Amino acid sequence: MASEVFKTTLSKTNSAFLKIAAISTALLGIYGLWSFYKNDIWKPTITIKDVDFKNGIANLNIDGKDFVLKGDSTYLIAYNWGIRFGYTYNNNSRSYDRIELTKNGMVKQVIK
Repeated sequence: MASEVFKTTLSKTNSAFLKIAAISTALLGIYGLWSFYKNDIWKPTITIKDVDFKNGIANLNIDGKDFVLKGDSTYLIAYNWGIRFGYTYNNNSRSYDRIELTKNGMVKQVIK
């Protein structure tokens, strides 16, 4: 009689652990798919409002949010996407001449 109670309790416990494991695996799979989409498929939408290349300032709209891009920094937009000014050297000085969309720190696209 005691062994039957122990077996029933053990099988209920195993059943609960299996349900928790199945739910955890499903959630982990969903998160993995979401992460893959955001890092490898999704790309931010960028609209340029105005640009002052001489002073290194640009007013942008990134995925519906206003953003001001300034100077030499690379700004993280979302996940592994960033944005920055591109420049060329002229007579030992730099001049901004483009806006670059970066992915993992490397230029993915020149926007303007």
